[in-house]
Amino acid sequence: MLQLKNFNRENYKDYQDLYNEFILFNSDLIPDVLELSCESIEDYENILSELNHRLNGNHEDSDWYKDGHYYLVYDNNKLIGLGCIRNNLTQKGFDIWGNIAYGVRPSERKKGYATEILKELIKISKELGIECIIVCHYEENEITPKILKKVKAKYLNEIVSPYSNKLVKRYQVM
Repeated sequence: MLQLKNFNRENYKDYQDLYNEFILFNSDLIPDVLELSCESIEDYENILSELNHRLNGNHEDSDWYKDGHYYLVYDNNKLIGLGCIRNNLTQKGFDIWGNIAYGVRPSERKKGYATEILKELIKISKELGIECIIVCHYEENEITPKILKKVKAKYLNEIVSPYSNKLVKRYQVM
């Protein structure tokens, strides 16, 4: 059974192991917290500080969303992935990023975790009062559309991101 936990100092070793696996496999660093280096406990403490800023709306991406909720996803005491909910999206965030992002560590993929993580993030999003849940992905991502179909997300449209120049596909979760 999956457990979504808040980041804290006690999770450092688990997180660093997951982070290193994403780097080793040259995997997409999603959600974006994985873009922050985690080579030491000091790096991890900087991550904790940054996530606190994101939760409180005091961060560099505030032109995309106001508050971000980040979670460690465990299955039987093993960290298998991460999830984030971006609340109070700006128009730019609504169009390009969406509310939810998640990632499963490479060694745990193709086991159904992504679908289960998304379901949990949808549930929490609704508890946070997000009525219109948007999930976006780049066109080359072939896995996410299959996951979104499982949660009965409705395809909305596609837009070329003026930031990455990539085609972004947009869905709404009912």
